[in-house]
Amino acid sequence: MTADSLLPSTAHASRGRAGGWGDAHLSADLTAEVRLHAPGARSGRPARCDLGSVERAFGRHFFDQRARSGVEAARTRADRLRDAAGGMTESIGMTFASDVFASLAVERPWRSHDVRPLLGNIGDTLGLAPEQVSMQLLIGCLRAPQLFELPPLTALEIQLSVLVALSPAVEASLWLGQPDKAPICLLAQGETATTRRFRTVAREILEGRQPERGLIIGAAVRRWQRPWAALVIRVRSRDVEALLEEAASAISPVAERDFLLERTAERERLLVSAGERRLSRLGFDLHDGALQHVATLGADVHRVRTELPAHLTPTLDSLAEGVSELDRVLRELAHSLEPASLLRRPLAGVVEAEAASLRERTGIDVRTRVLGDFSAMTASQKIAVIRVVQEACANVREHSGAASVEIVLTASRSCVDLQITDDGDGFEVARTLQDAAQRGRLGLVGGSERVRLLGGTFDVRSRVGGPTTVSVIVPRWQPLAAVGESSLQLAY
Repeated sequence: MTADSLLPSTAHASRGRAGGWGDAHLSADLTAEVRLHAPGARSGRPARCDLGSVERAFGRHFFDQRARSGVEAARTRADRLRDAAGGMTESIGMTFASDVFASLAVERPWRSHDVRPLLGNIGDTLGLAPEQVSMQLLIGCLRAPQLFELPPLTALEIQLSVLVALSPAVEASLWLGQPDKAPICLLAQGETATTRRFRTVAREILEGRQPERGLIIGAAVRRWQRPWAALVIRVRSRDVEALLEEAASAISPVAERDFLLERTAERERLLVSAGERRLSRLGFDLHDGALQHVATLGADVHRVRTELPAHLTPTLDSLAEGVSELDRVLRELAHSLEPASLLRRPLAGVVEAEAASLRERTGIDVRTRVLGDFSAMTASQKIAVIRVVQEACANVREHSGAASVEIVLTASRSCVDLQITDDGDGFEVARTLQDAAQRGRLGLVGGSERVRLLGGTFDVRSRVGGPTTVSVIVPRWQPLAAVGESSLQLAY
């Protein structure tokens, strides 16, 4: 029932009254009564509030293609909450808005001139004041589930940027304590956020002292109940201690996750380096054993060629070419098995080289597309991606009968995505991998294990007649302590 549906009957019931004033007065009373009992009237929330309205409140920002997967995940989550609640609520609307805001913040920092109209738009949609929207967005974004899919350093950077965008904080910085040394600034938002006054406040907090009250304040970020870092902000007003504590509390789970990743990374380095030592040993054995025998065989063929009649030399020429090709392939294989040489080269260059080798040896049309920055990958992550590319190319060369191959390698802030697709004969995935494992051919099986150790996903999709796609997603979970990692330890 709406106010408009009551107006005709209201006019009919008041025909006997003198003058038009009585009609208008009665209509106004009934309209007010309807509005009073309409859904959302007592809460101040508009009667029509849905996820589409919240989406439209973001305007053009909602359609940032870089954040599409995160925005779609936010919509899925909100749909499930709405179904569980039996309808749309203000809380679900704010949860959806917070998830979308955080997803967009992953790809680019929010600027103040974008945030101000957004707060008003969401407030108009949900019937809230901009200050209320700002507070709820801040709390939701600081603890957004998307942050736990990112490397800790990236998650912390987003938390700081959201804090500055949605709170009275003008600048913010995060400081790590050092035994018997001054704290170091891990991240900063603002031109003066790394000055001496910020450092002094951070030191006092890490030492357990209460800094002098002013416009630069801070709070301890705890990891396993002990101060791990100091969050320091410059504010416009002094009544923000509750927000500061909320932000420090939200940062703590990211810090604890970093600690767990440090331990996981250490185990992963040990496991992967053990496998790489075996491959490196195999590369040395090829160089010092098989390659030396091939070189000797080549020299013998050349000597025999000079001693035989001329009509027999074409046969020996063909044999010499075969020996030369065998020498080239074995040297290429030995070089590819040496992790140190692979790690010295950019990942994009290694992938391009593998594609060029496949193209040269088979005549297959190999296309590559490499997008993003791979510099922050750990050595183990880089090696895992390279080994999958090498094994996939070997399978294409030996078994696929493909005419074309596409290799797509993409780096985002949360993961590295590898897709290798060929138009070859295809195969039954489960049976083929099982047979390969029983025969001891563990190429793709070993690749999947490498990726699994890194917390990633490995998938092979194929059918008889093709196509075949190898998909790998490696999360960029590099812990803060591993930022300086440059190579695997391969000493024997």
